[in-house]
Amino acid sequence: MSRFDSKNSYTPLTAPPRPWAEIEAFYTSLTAAAFDQQSMVDLVRHIRSAYAEGRFHALTSMHTLVVSVNNPIELDRENLRMDYHFADREWEFDYRSKPFKPAEFTRRYPASSGIEKFDAFVKMIGW
Repeated sequence: MSRFDSKNSYTPLTAPPRPWAEIEAFYTSLTAAAFDQQSMVDLVRHIRSAYAEGRFHALTSMHTLVVSVNNPIELDRENLRMDYHFADREWEFDYRSKPFKPAEFTRRYPASSGIEKFDAFVKMIGW
């Protein structure tokens, strides 16, 4: 399906968010059965407890958590992608604010600072 209709107007790519409890269970099961995603589990638990669950919406893949204030989540607008690279014990934060534009910023952080950097991002961006 095209992202443009017959008049060439933009149609955003969207995805429904997943429940936070389901996301936490997914990363917990990965840690138990496959590879270490404990830093991701800790971050998800922090988001669930420090912020109202309805404030942020998220979806996930193996090592990527996409967080947005939009529901449904626009995959290339106003979202923070957080990849936890367990082999390097590093986070990669990638903020996308506008479609068809490169990420507004991409940063890498040590595993121990994921929660701190997420909180700083929320404060900085005004979410």
